[in-house]
Amino acid sequence: MKALLAGDLLQTLKEEALFLLKEVEAMQQHTPLELLETTDGPGRWNTLQVLEHLNTYYRYYIPVLEKAMEASTTQAVMYFKPGWLGGYFTKSMLPKDGKVVNKMKAMKGHSPTAALDASAVLNDFLQAQRRFILLIDKARQHNVGAIRIPISIASFIRLKLGDVLMFITAHNQRHWVQIEQLLGRLPAVLAN
Repeated sequence: MKALLAGDLLQTLKEEALFLLKEVEAMQQHTPLELLETTDGPGRWNTLQVLEHLNTYYRYYIPVLEKAMEASTTQAVMYFKPGWLGGYFTKSMLPKDGKVVNKMKAMKGHSPTAALDASAVLNDFLQAQRRFILLIDKARQHNVGAIRIPISIASFIRLKLGDVLMFITAHNQRHWVQIEQLLGRLPAVLAN
C-alpha cells in the first residue's frame, strides 16, 4: 500500500466511526427488540450477537490502544504507510460493493452466545464506540506508524497503530453490512 496522509486517514476513520455510532443509537431507539433478537436462519447470528461480537474486540483493543498511546512519546507525522500484514488484514475485512465477500468464522472468544441482554449489549457498544472515536482523535497527536499494538488473536503479532485503527474500522463496516442485510430481510421473514 502507498503512503497516506495521516490526518486524512484519521478523519476518514472518525467519520466512519461517527456514522456507526449514529446508526446504532437510532437502532437502540427505534428497532423493536424482536427484530434485534431474530436471526435469518439456523445457526446464524442475530443483530445483538453481531454487536456483541464487535464488543468482544473493543474489550480487548480499547484498553490496549489507550495504554499504548499513553506510554508513547512519538510525535505526529504527515504520512502513514500501512504495513503489509495490517493492510492484508484490513483488506480481507472490507466489504465490497455493499457485500461481505470473504466469509470467515469468528475466532474463539469472539463468538457470542444467543442469550444476551439487549440493553447491555447496545449500551456497551455505544460506550465503546464513543471511546474508539476519542482514541482516533488522540491518535492525531502520535506517529501512528511507530506505535505497535499486539493483535487480539496472537499477541506476538504487533501491528502499527494506524493499521489497527483501519482494521477495527473495516471489521465494523463488515458487520454493519451484515446488520443492514439482517434487519432489511427480517420484516419479510417475520411476516411469513
